[in-house]
Amino acid sequence: MYLCTMFFRKLTYCTLFVAVVLLSACNREYRNIMRSHDTMLRYEFAMRMFEEGDNRRALRVFEEIQPFMRGRAEFGDLTFTMAQAYFRSRDYFMAAHVYQTYARNFPTSERAEEAFFMAAYSMMMDVPYFRLDQTNAHNAIRQFQLFINYYSHSPRVREANEHIDMLRLQLARKDFAIANQYYRRSLYLAASIAFRNVMRDFPETRFREEAMYMMVKSLFYYAHHSIRPRQFERFTNTLEAYQHFERTFPESQFLSRLQSYKTRTTTFLERNQPLTYNP
Repeated sequence: MYLCTMFFRKLTYCTLFVAVVLLSACNREYRNIMRSHDTMLRYEFAMRMFEEGDNRRALRVFEEIQPFMRGRAEFGDLTFTMAQAYFRSRDYFMAAHVYQTYARNFPTSERAEEAFFMAAYSMMMDVPYFRLDQTNAHNAIRQFQLFINYYSHSPRVREANEHIDMLRLQLARKDFAIANQYYRRSLYLAASIAFRNVMRDFPETRFREEAMYMMVKSLFYYAHHSIRPRQFERFTNTLEAYQHFERTFPESQFLSRLQSYKTRTTTFLERNQPLTYNP
């Protein structure tokens, strides 16, 4: 038992020693490369680092030699590999930028289609939580749409459309959340407009039914809190919105919740006449 313990301990020490030696040699090579003025030698080292999965070192060298590689046959490979290294490093902003640069500078390359798609995909990967600014989502949708326009026969068109649908769902979720915030703050006119915009801008969204339901409620409370001469017109708008909802979603679970709003609206309209408002 003692001999086994000593054997494994020595084996561990030997493994650590070998690892330290290899790491030291690798670091020495990296330092020498960074001091070298041989651009092609540095290029080959960076490509090897990328193949070995060391994206940090590969990018460090790529970034330094990129200006000196312009005009060389290897410049296209450098640019594309650089974009891949950024993507692997989860620097999606830079990945999208370099993929776009490659697609723009090498439009006839065999990898131009992939670069165009990956530029859009990188933008999508950089989209934050839906409650935050969604500029990246809009940019990604535009880039995917451009990809579909330029490569309409690509087998990745279907995937691009699926990503667009997902991004549009996120945008709809954000707009719906904003409309709900208006409603919770009792800004009923703003809420009704915001819910209407969700339905207009995202007619295919799964939030459409609930947005229309919330719009009816917003219109009701907007009419209810209006000054007397404005109420008849605004309750009329509420009733029209309810009737449109009823026609559009006759089996909706929200209809039962709207019955009290409908009853109060029709009662008011039956008992009152429109008044002229002279501000």
